[in-house]
Amino acid sequence: MYKIYLKQALAMLKENKLLALISILGTALAICLIMVMVITYQVRVENYSPEDNRDRTMYVRWGGRTYKGEQYGNGYLSLRTVKACFLPLKTPEAVSFISPCRSLLASLPGGKEKKDCLMMFTDDVFWKVFNFEFISGSPYTKEEVSSGIKKVVISESTARRLYGTADAAGKTIMIAYKPYTVGGVVKDISTIAKAAYAEAWIPYTASAADLSDDSWAENITGWFQVIILARSASDFESIRTEIKQAVSRYNAAGREFVLGMNFVFSRLDLALGSNDMNGGIRKGWKEYLTKTAPLLLFLLLVPTLNLTGVVQSSVQKRRSEMGLRKAFGATKGRLLVQVLCENLIITLIGGLIGIVLSVVMLQLGKSFLLTKETAVTFEMLFKPVLFAAALFFTLLLNLLSAGLPAIRIAREQIVDALNNK
Repeated sequence: MYKIYLKQALAMLKENKLLALISILGTALAICLIMVMVITYQVRVENYSPEDNRDRTMYVRWGGRTYKGEQYGNGYLSLRTVKACFLPLKTPEAVSFISPCRSLLASLPGGKEKKDCLMMFTDDVFWKVFNFEFISGSPYTKEEVSSGIKKVVISESTARRLYGTADAAGKTIMIAYKPYTVGGVVKDISTIAKAAYAEAWIPYTASAADLSDDSWAENITGWFQVIILARSASDFESIRTEIKQAVSRYNAAGREFVLGMNFVFSRLDLALGSNDMNGGIRKGWKEYLTKTAPLLLFLLLVPTLNLTGVVQSSVQKRRSEMGLRKAFGATKGRLLVQVLCENLIITLIGGLIGIVLSVVMLQLGKSFLLTKETAVTFEMLFKPVLFAAALFFTLLLNLLSAGLPAIRIAREQIVDALNNK
């Protein structure tokens, strides 16, 4: 029976090519737009190398400064503040700190092959928090960081640009005209990994003079951000509580400047827009769904109305056929199933095309949707659960667009259907 429905649906597609094209494209565009919205959001939140632990990572991007009760804005944290308030934390699995990227000139000795590189200054724990894939060499160790050694880890593209090969461990590189030793080379990472992304990573002690604390604010602020790896996402609130206690002890010294710490975010917080420097208010799924649900429903409603009109027109042309089938004993249920199955085929074709279009759109429009430099990998795009959800939407479209017209036609009297009244 279902083979007959399939043959009839294919015959209808050939007979009414324009209507079929409108139906398929309407469904495809709706699914495409929904998929693009969801995937764009997912790549900012889910775990991707080297940020394999985003779901249990917290970020402290700045702290507040208050002087005699008056707010003096926010800023990065000083090394003194980091060591006093974050490194002693007991709840997290690991605590790392970084100085955000800055562009510095990298070149070979003698001034050959120059390249502006985004440099990040880190501690040794950075390599435990993030899972980089080393092509050659290894990261700098705790002992090397303590010694202030001028060592650097560079990306694969930087190594190939300067040396013509990724096997650059042990070679000398000039950074801001100062000699460093390449300790290791890592595979290039996507700019989506904002917390870890750079083209070269240097021990913070190798450039201590450039990362000195702000003496005017009693060393509260400086050049560093903190990255906290929790043992579990369920520990987030406990970590926030422990940070508040540490900050209270830090402020108890009686200094005129007081540190405010309301900006401890998870990756979900940041993705949902909870990075307001003035408020530090964390947002959740409720706010995200409230904001995006109307748009998603609108994208679903437009093709539904389109398909309803198309199905209505198609079914009207077949009223005589429906009446004849009822005269020979076809039940209302069987007629309804026939119309739904035939329309389901069109909807599924549109859904599959929409999924393919979403992947193409993300690739072609990534400079607008993400960033121009973002590397959209197969791992980011291939989401079986998401694809299954998209196909579920196609089924929903089918029920909404074809169900009501089919029920009305199936309930008609045989004489009215045969006479096309």
